[in-house]
Amino acid sequence: MNDVAEIYILEAPYHIDRPYRYYIPHETADCVVPGSIVEIPFGNGNRRMTGVVTNITEAADDEELKPILSAVGSYPPYLSAEALRICSFLKEHTLCTFGEAVRAVLPSAAISKMTEYYKVIPCEDGTRDVMSSMNEKAAFVYSAICSVKRISKEALRSRFGEDVSQILIRLVSAGLIEKQSEVKGGGSNVLRILKAYPSDTASPHPAMRSERQKLVLDEVTSHPGITQSELSDATGLDPQVVRAALSALEHKGLVSTSRVDVYRNSFTAETSALPGYSSDFELSAEQNNALARLSELYESEQPRAALLHGVTGSGKTNVILKLIDRVLADGRGVIMLVPEIALTPQTVGRFISRYGDKIAVIHSSLSAGERFDAWRRIRYGEASVVIGTRSAIFAPVKSLGLIVIDEEHEHTYKSDTNPKYLAHDVASFRCGETGATLVLASATPSIVSYYRAMSGRYTLVTLASRFGSAELPKVEVCDMRSELASGNTSPFSRSLISKIGENLECGKQTILFLNRRGYNSAITCRTCGSAIRCPHCSVTMTYHVKRGEALPHEREAGAGYAEVRREKGYLHCHMCGYRIGVPEKCPDCGSEHFMFTGCGTQLAENELMRLYPNVRIVRMDHDTTSGKDSHEELLSAFRDGNADVLLGTQMVTKGHDFPHVTTVGVLNADSSLYLDDYRASERTFSMLTQVIGRAGRASAPGESVIQTFCPQNDVITLAAAQDYEEFYRREIRIRRELTFPPFCDIALITIQSPDEAKLGHAAVRLSERIREYLRDEYSDIKSIIYGPFEAPVYKVQNVYRMRFVIKCRLNRRTRALISAILTDFSASGRSNIVRVTADLNPSSL
Repeated sequence: MNDVAEIYILEAPYHIDRPYRYYIPHETADCVVPGSIVEIPFGNGNRRMTGVVTNITEAADDEELKPILSAVGSYPPYLSAEALRICSFLKEHTLCTFGEAVRAVLPSAAISKMTEYYKVIPCEDGTRDVMSSMNEKAAFVYSAICSVKRISKEALRSRFGEDVSQILIRLVSAGLIEKQSEVKGGGSNVLRILKAYPSDTASPHPAMRSERQKLVLDEVTSHPGITQSELSDATGLDPQVVRAALSALEHKGLVSTSRVDVYRNSFTAETSALPGYSSDFELSAEQNNALARLSELYESEQPRAALLHGVTGSGKTNVILKLIDRVLADGRGVIMLVPEIALTPQTVGRFISRYGDKIAVIHSSLSAGERFDAWRRIRYGEASVVIGTRSAIFAPVKSLGLIVIDEEHEHTYKSDTNPKYLAHDVASFRCGETGATLVLASATPSIVSYYRAMSGRYTLVTLASRFGSAELPKVEVCDMRSELASGNTSPFSRSLISKIGENLECGKQTILFLNRRGYNSAITCRTCGSAIRCPHCSVTMTYHVKRGEALPHEREAGAGYAEVRREKGYLHCHMCGYRIGVPEKCPDCGSEHFMFTGCGTQLAENELMRLYPNVRIVRMDHDTTSGKDSHEELLSAFRDGNADVLLGTQMVTKGHDFPHVTTVGVLNADSSLYLDDYRASERTFSMLTQVIGRAGRASAPGESVIQTFCPQNDVITLAAAQDYEEFYRREIRIRRELTFPPFCDIALITIQSPDEAKLGHAAVRLSERIREYLRDEYSDIKSIIYGPFEAPVYKVQNVYRMRFVIKCRLNRRTRALISAILTDFSASGRSNIVRVTADLNPSSL
């Protein structure tokens, strides 16, 4: 009797996402194991689908099952036993499909190497009348497939356009063609010339007239193991010429070649170690106490969690490095998460200087191939320390002993696409599975994490003072209302201007934080007051200056200033990316008079250059960091002293350690204070505390200037005082009184559609269905429901969005309720018009 495989289909929609049973043919029995990727016939039409094997069982006596068609990929399978458990956890915990979980756990290149091919299904008489059931384009597609043995989907898409996918689905459903998938092995495959064989004659170039062959043979003889690309560089010959010469030499038996797998890795000890960095350092007494407590948790060999709460500059990273030493000495692995790509180069430099090529790096700015090769190095045990952003939590580290989440308060650890996981939750799950220790580190822990530490769920470890002789910076809160009243319309207060000038004179550096990119926040009509909005999203468009061009300052430009802006600038939607030039007239009233309002990083940069023409500025925002390695290049320029001022958005606020920075300026501290989110105060406090902490991290004293229109606000004053404990006491009292996390969980149900009328009808139906569930089948669930109401940004890319907010306690029953809601809509057939998604404990409301 054949064994049976339980298989999840990768492309299954939510309402049919469950394991399906297929019997394993004898010829594929050795290849089909849990974690294997297989091809199976699915549905009444036996469409060829791709799935993942999750379990092997025995068939029941009377069970009639379809066979697995083929196993694709290689052994060992892509998904290990632990990876399968993580996928199951994601499916249950975040209510995603199993296929979505697989795509999160595996690097994208592993899935993208699965190529779809199509071939014709022969009929008995050899002919078919396609035109009677298909339109003309479908007939052309079918004819193209008939003309070859098989053809890839990409080839068909490039020939017939994007809509060929739907045609292929119809042809498969009609039984005219079948789909096949192949998963190709990974890595960068290069031709390496192993060696040159000695000749039997006295001549160094026997039977060889070609000068090119002689040149290639000489180089191979001198450099055994050279690659084809290296050979091309060494000889100066075209790669195709080298390839032809090698082929001829191999045919004559004069050289031996072989294809080998080479990892693509730009983070090596040779390229990424910090120059002058000493890996040997001593801890202070306070740091040693913290290390002892963390080591005790690790040595318990039980899954434990600790919150390392240390003020900015207290040396949390040095404590973590010593703990990692302890874990590596036991032959166990480590995952170190950082919240921003901008922090990766600095962290990687320190870690590689200490651990060499044991380091693997995973983040979104790497190419798909580089991420895949890093994943393979980790999986094969060649890298035991993983550094990366959120997705690195899935790294297949062998014998995992420690997970560190640095700057754990950051919202970037929560995914906003399916699966909508929080890295902390996945880390807790993996530690529970492997007996590893979890360390959360921050100067401003999230309210939820600190509450868990206070209640004993986490062990609280504190570093109360800065390391060495460094002291916390002096903080000045500048009231911008008085600056305006005195005639200062610059984005910089007079105090901050003075401090920047002093730094320029003495060779010190300055960091300026402004949480708004672009030049102006908006363009408003002076006649009717309307702001120019994106036609695809319900947000105002931001005014930008073209790269490499600067505008004259408004006070100097006079009456022609708006005309200059029309010529040199453009409007950009930060939601969908839509761009237009500045219009000649107001779209609403036809007026030609505009008012440019608000300040972005481009305007601040322009103003600073007007004040100090010789100042060297590094600007870091989304506009300047879109290229690969751009974060590292900009930060390296500032760290190496090639710039006087680092000006940017949130990516400059946390984790950086620049010893020559003595002044930090916050240009608009109020920007996030009054957002419609219960975490607005927490995020503002954290942001201000973190950016203030970038100053005075060496022997030179630091100072910070917080510019605000509301200097008396408690969040501003407590951040200036660096008093986290008092802020926590006030905030946790408000959370308790209003029933917000950690005193409840929040489920955010979003319903969206490009048809606004259908969205409204669906929202009403969904509201009735949720309340019906809570009255009947799920009446045991205690909850508070808000909605439906419009999302804060109602329209994005021509899609309208409405929301429900449910305060509850997330457990198996609550997740079952939300799963039932998603299943209802997915199975209703309305999912093509109206889409419903769920986000449990979202990063923002």
